[in-house]
Amino acid sequence: MARANFVKKAQKDIFNYGKRVEYVSAKGKREGQTLSKTDRTIPRDDTDTIFISKGESYYWWQFQKSPKQYSKTRPKASQLTQSAYYSTLYGITEQIEDFSCDSADELSEFVETIKTELEELRDTTQESFDNMPENLQYSPTAELLQERVDSLESGISEIESMDLDYEEKDEEELKQIIADEQSLNTEVDGWEDDAENFIEEKREELESEWVQEKLEELQAISFE
Repeated sequence: MARANFVKKAQKDIFNYGKRVEYVSAKGKREGQTLSKTDRTIPRDDTDTIFISKGESYYWWQFQKSPKQYSKTRPKASQLTQSAYYSTLYGITEQIEDFSCDSADELSEFVETIKTELEELRDTTQESFDNMPENLQYSPTAELLQERVDSLESGISEIESMDLDYEEKDEEELKQIIADEQSLNTEVDGWEDDAENFIEEKREELESEWVQEKLEELQAISFE
């Protein structure tokens, strides 16, 4: 996994594409050879625009034998790995961390999408295991694949066990909750009219609170 390096101030402008330039290798097996690389401090052409201006802060990271990558914001874990498995898995967990809504229906749809993506990753991993020669199905690589399948299965099972059936309170229950919260005197005529003014607001508030609790439950599930 690559490490993200933070630069407080760019010393030069960094362009979106950069220009391919030649240089002479000063070390290693290619010492003295003329090689080429993309230099993003030089514009590719007149249409190449600045991505990071001189003086701006940024992050950069690099995989072996690959050019540097740049970002104005801290890169996510899914960007810092070349593993197809972890890139997908981290991408799923990032979706869960970033997701926000106040609707029970929207949450239910999102959870179903996440479950489907996890199942696809599990099936792909299982297929990799199944396609291994029989004499390698007890190797460390095979064990790793099986551990991944088991972890994903466990996480999927936890998602399936979540109770996502939101039970909306009826109008009379909502009125009583509002009366209690606002210390309305229910012995006085007209208290229901006062409470009714806040019913929709309270209905939305209770649903939002339930959704947030379920999101926290989802975020606590581990897939590793």
